[in-house]
Amino acid sequence: MNPTIEQFRKRAKTYSSSANWISDRRLIKAHLEACARRPPGHVLELCCGTGMVGRDFRAEGWSVCGIDLTRAMAEEANRYFPCICVAAENIPYLDGSFDVVVLRQAYFLLEDGQKALAEAHRVLKPGGVLVLSQTVPYSAADADWLGRIHRTKQAQLKRFFTEETLALELKRGRFRLARRRRLSVRENITRWLAAAPELSAAKRAEVCGLIDHAPEAYRRLHRVSAKNGEVFEDWNWVVFTARKKKLP
Repeated sequence: MNPTIEQFRKRAKTYSSSANWISDRRLIKAHLEACARRPPGHVLELCCGTGMVGRDFRAEGWSVCGIDLTRAMAEEANRYFPCICVAAENIPYLDGSFDVVVLRQAYFLLEDGQKALAEAHRVLKPGGVLVLSQTVPYSAADADWLGRIHRTKQAQLKRFFTEETLALELKRGRFRLARRRRLSVRENITRWLAAAPELSAAKRAEVCGLIDHAPEAYRRLHRVSAKNGEVFEDWNWVVFTARKKKLP
């Protein structure tokens, strides 16, 4: 089985509560606000997981569809809006079907990110918007250590991105950057790791140790702390609003 599918199949039932960012109200609202005050239309959530973002779009009057590579995740999301099990690189919708496409915290897992962006470009209406978000380093001061943490924790990581390398990916994908927003979400690292059944106890301890004993520059930027045996830190998020550019 595809290792990414297997990883998220195990996590489908508990995924929604496995990390603070998944349900963080301010972060989800940032995705709605990234649509530049568009009236509700048709939105496609790529790699939607259990559909946390799509649920809020639907509550605001949007018509929502979702896709996810993992059937168990798609089944969870399908309780709230139509969701099918398919790869983001092969979107089964007609050209110009959507006003907005959303992709949250999944670009680094895609087999072919540029192909997924090309598909998002194709299914967007003229002038449509792609909202892409991901956790990234705060600066060069924490980039190397954060990359080490991500590679240790996530075996399926295809590439580690910074804010600027993500921006370059969007430009390569024929999108025009209209806006970027940064915000922090406080995470309970101990709980986050406990909700990762694909990791051994030794691997969870290794990741937690990398954060708890990080260099001072990293600890300061991420506000690393420990309380009652649990480790906490801030995660830096960037939310891009990218408009569809016309193909030549």
